[in-house]
Amino acid sequence: MILHKNLPKFDDNSYAHFITTNTYKNYPFFRDEKLSQILLEELEFYSRKLAFALIGYVIMPDHLHLLLWRDREEKSELGISKIMNRIKTMTSKRAKRYLFYGGGIEYVGRLADVGQPTRVPFRLWQPSFYDFNIYNEEKLLEKLDYIHNNPVRAGLVLSPGDYEWSSYRLYFSEEPAFQRRIDVQNL
Repeated sequence: MILHKNLPKFDDNSYAHFITTNTYKNYPFFRDEKLSQILLEELEFYSRKLAFALIGYVIMPDHLHLLLWRDREEKSELGISKIMNRIKTMTSKRAKRYLFYGGGIEYVGRLADVGQPTRVPFRLWQPSFYDFNIYNEEKLLEKLDYIHNNPVRAGLVLSPGDYEWSSYRLYFSEEPAFQRRIDVQNL
């Protein structure tokens, strides 16, 4: 069941955006549930703080897909680059604290000539991202379906509803804990 009434309205001033960004060297950082939780918390925090609607998402082990919408007239100074910079910067800071000081995996490089471990600069994300403007409801539904089925295509789960780090259950679950928290009805 697709909630068509909750989808954004498209006009010349505002678009939905399909965004993809990869982890540094495609390392599967987000196999760690704590890192996935950190990223989800930052997505929710910045969607409120920066006033964009998070329509859909999937946190894959080595990349992130987002569907978001912002009102270009209301927030003309806020571009997709700023949104992604804030999300990626804070997620990186929190991930580094967790990994180095909070009991996560040890992210250590080795000096080949000395044979002693040393810390290397931490990078969570590739510096860039891919952004695709979505101009109509048909393309939005296509991208939302792509996002929700990404874990199935990757062989991580058998059904999109089985994947914890996706917005799928916010749309389709009957469980109250997964009721849609993303309000895009008035877009």
